[in-house]
Amino acid sequence: MKRHVAATLLGVLGFLIIDSHFDWVGHDNGTLLEVNGQQFDPKGWMAEHWRQLHPNCRPVHNDIATPATATAVLHTIQQHSLPDSLEATLLELHTQADWAIAEVAFKTLNPSIVVLRQTHGDWKIQENAVWSGSTAPWLAADFVRRYLRQQAPDLPQALLHCVPIEGKRYASIASRTWL
Repeated sequence: MKRHVAATLLGVLGFLIIDSHFDWVGHDNGTLLEVNGQQFDPKGWMAEHWRQLHPNCRPVHNDIATPATATAVLHTIQQHSLPDSLEATLLELHTQADWAIAEVAFKTLNPSIVVLRQTHGDWKIQENAVWSGSTAPWLAADFVRRYLRQQAPDLPQALLHCVPIEGKRYASIASRTWL
């Protein structure tokens, strides 16, 4: 067999083998990579790693240890969705200017990420900017950040990017690390 025929045959065969194992699948207004039937979120993976490489968290404050702010935010959340919210506990609290992002856990509800804004000294929950539930098959951090950005467009970018989002809390399948 001639070399160019063998190389062409090898290239076509290689492409067919790869094509039988890899596929791009449309899902919920996005695209996932499917490898042997298992779905991955390469866009979310890349966005999260880019965010980690380029942090700008100087204007953001971790206020979980600041009793006055933490108590006021927790009280606002506990009064929001009674009676289940009464047993809320604060997992994370980050603030920038008059904005806050709180992560809370409940005894009977899913954990939630809540965006709040301070007006006239009182913290107010931004009704549309609350995440609770699974992000599967998407990677949680990027998916939740995109959702919160869409729901609260005035939310400071640094605050949104500096809040740690634990993927295992918001995915029915543990976050996959790959590539």
